[in-house]
Amino acid sequence: MNKIAKYLNQHIIGNVFDSPQILEAYSTDRSAVKIIPRMVAIPENTTDVCRIVKFVDQLAKKSVHIPITVRGSGLDKTGADLGGGLIISTEKLNQILEIDDRARLVRVQAGVTIGQLNTALALYGLTVPVLADPRETIGALISNFTTDPAAGKYNGIYYHVDCLESVISTGETIQTARFSRRHLNRKTELTSREGEIYREVDELIDKNAELIADLGNRTTIDASGYQMVTQVVRDPVKSFDLLPLFYAAQGTLGIITEVILSCEVLQPKDRHFIAAFESIGAAENYIQEIMPLIPEELNIYDARMFKSVAECGKDPALFAKRFYKGYFVLARFDDKNRHCNKKLKKCLKLLPQNAAAVVETDDNETDFKRFYSAITSYLNNDVRGERVAIADDFFVPSDHLANFLTDLRDMEKTYGQELPVFGSFSTSNYSVRPDIQLNSVEGRQMILKFIKDLDSLLREHGGSLTGGTPEGRLKAILTNEQLSEQEKALYSEIKDIFDPESIFNPEVKLGAVSSQTVRHLRTHYLESVIS
Repeated sequence: MNKIAKYLNQHIIGNVFDSPQILEAYSTDRSAVKIIPRMVAIPENTTDVCRIVKFVDQLAKKSVHIPITVRGSGLDKTGADLGGGLIISTEKLNQILEIDDRARLVRVQAGVTIGQLNTALALYGLTVPVLADPRETIGALISNFTTDPAAGKYNGIYYHVDCLESVISTGETIQTARFSRRHLNRKTELTSREGEIYREVDELIDKNAELIADLGNRTTIDASGYQMVTQVVRDPVKSFDLLPLFYAAQGTLGIITEVILSCEVLQPKDRHFIAAFESIGAAENYIQEIMPLIPEELNIYDARMFKSVAECGKDPALFAKRFYKGYFVLARFDDKNRHCNKKLKKCLKLLPQNAAAVVETDDNETDFKRFYSAITSYLNNDVRGERVAIADDFFVPSDHLANFLTDLRDMEKTYGQELPVFGSFSTSNYSVRPDIQLNSVEGRQMILKFIKDLDSLLREHGGSLTGGTPEGRLKAILTNEQLSEQEKALYSEIKDIFDPESIFNPEVKLGAVSSQTVRHLRTHYLESVIS
């Protein structure tokens, strides 16, 4: 065991490992990147995290740099939870600390998963309405600012976090809160590192007021950089809160350890409705008709996805074969039974004659489960094992979707393969999984070319590559080039304020370097099932 790992093991309750087998297990996530870390730390509590960070910060001041990367469940699709230094896993920071069912608030450690949390909240008739992979941690949902399919109705994780605790680069903790100007002045007078951060961020916002206002007025949804700086100060009361900066920061500003979230009342069992259309135009027209019904989820799928998995025996067989050249629209409703039934009847009434639809009932519930199972099959049915997530979670404005999909068909000819799109119409957040050969030089070159071509196409249609999640390592190769010099300076200053020694994920977001990212592209396929 190396000296640093041995020293840390002597000073924390948790463990630090450097054995090759464990390092290998933490070297991949759901992205196309693989990086073997130097060490993996699994802290037992916040004090452990503080001690680790403080020690690494002290080493950095002596010019010994060991970058820290925080990792939740290892499901990140941007490579942001991978690093060549010290991985800090939050897998044991998984306690639900307090539930206040009257105030509808819950306090959790950052490693609690959304599935674990909602299972516990259900006992109180509550939920945090985020439709993410149940294995995703709360810390990761914040750090990656994931746009989930239910965000169109419930506004996403951003609107359900009241405050958080984070370990900053000195090993101290800060707790965010929304302050009035008077209270903020008290914070800026503190002589601690926390006081310095509040003071410097306040000055930064004043100095860059015009640029920040411009960022806030943009209509394109984009999670790259630190664009949530636009939400630190809110008009008209001029309240101040550091919390927004941690959204989409991907662990580059600090390590989230605890979170307080607000909850919603748990609704009855969800009901699903699927409609099939022969063209994207017909699907879009129908979606516009049913959007006023406010479904919890409103997704669109290129039906070719399901046609391709029929050979695996996973065809949900809900519709006639002629619809497998068109698009499926899925609506999920979580209203009370009476209201839900009314909405489902309305969906059927609005259906045009040349379309088909199926409403979920107790008798066909299995068919709907097969529909979701077919999606998982598609993501894993490449002959090599997986369809790699290199182009997930991009933004396309709803009024550009049809034209974007038409132009994407031209890309299909260029790449010699079908590129079916799937995603949430209500949030304008979509994904596409090209067939890429990771184990060939040509395949890895194709990854970079495909992302570049897709990015150009998205910008032509007013979209963005980083609409649903931030840039991480791979997408940052392009997004960094597109930032203006003023934006780069603003974001770099934010990073310097929170992390002056650049110990937190320095090769992610602004620090991503093309040559390094390309060197770390995976050459093998994941052995586990992806989703």
